[in-house]
Amino acid sequence: MDDGEVLFLRGQYKSAIQSYQKALTYDINENSRAHCWYMLGQSYLLLGDIKQARAAFSTILERYAKTEWLPEAYVGLGDTYAHEGRHEQAIDNYKKAMSSAYLARSGSSAYYRIAKAYRALGQAGKAEPYENTIRKQYPDSLEARQLLLGKGAASPPASAAGPAGAQTYAVQVAYTPRADYARDAVAQYKKKGYDAYVDLVTANGANRYRVLIGRYQSKEAADAMMRSFKAKEKSDAFVTAVGQ
Repeated sequence: MDDGEVLFLRGQYKSAIQSYQKALTYDINENSRAHCWYMLGQSYLLLGDIKQARAAFSTILERYAKTEWLPEAYVGLGDTYAHEGRHEQAIDNYKKAMSSAYLARSGSSAYYRIAKAYRALGQAGKAEPYENTIRKQYPDSLEARQLLLGKGAASPPASAAGPAGAQTYAVQVAYTPRADYARDAVAQYKKKGYDAYVDLVTANGANRYRVLIGRYQSKEAADAMMRSFKAKEKSDAFVTAVGQ
C-alpha cells in the first residue's frame, strides 16, 4: 500500500494500480482493503477508465460498507458520473456521502461538488446555498478560493505568502488537476510531520494544484529540505518560488 501511495502521488497511476492490486492479495483488514479499492478507483479515474473506476468504488459499497471508506466511495462514484455529464446521478451519490463524519473532514469538498453539479445542470438557485455554506463555514478552504476566482478575484491566501516584497521558496512534491487529490496528498504528508499545503495555480486557463512543503526565505534552506525529502520518501521533488 505504501508503494502504491508513492506511485500515485508521482502520477504513475498504472504502476499504482499494480501495487494496490498486489496489496489485496495479502491478509489485510477490511478497512485497508477498502482503502486499496478506493485508491484503485481514483487511479482508474485519473487514467480515464470510468468503467473500472466505477467498479472499484462499487466494490466498497458491496463488500466494505461498514468501513470508514463508504462516504469516499460514494464521492468517487459521483465523480465518475460527473465525468460523463450525468450530473443528477452525481448529485445523488454526493449527497449519500454527507455523513457528519465526512462533512467534518471534507465538508467544503462535498458542498463544492454538489454546487458544481447543480451549476452544470443550469440550476443556479440550488447551487447557491451550498456555495454560501462554503464561504461562511470554510472561508479558508481551497473551494472558497475557487469560488472567489470564479468571480474574477485571484488574491492568494495569506498563509501561502511570505513577507511583503520577499521571495520565498517551497519544495514541490506533487501536481494535479484535482483539488481533492491534492488535499489527500497534503493530509498524508502532514501525518508524516511535513509542513504541507496546497497552492492553486492557473495553467492554460485551467486550475491546477501544487502540493508544497515549507516556506523558506532562502533557496539554500529549501534545497536542504528537498534533499532530505527525496532521501526519506524516495520520491521526486524540486524547489519552486512561491511568493514575492
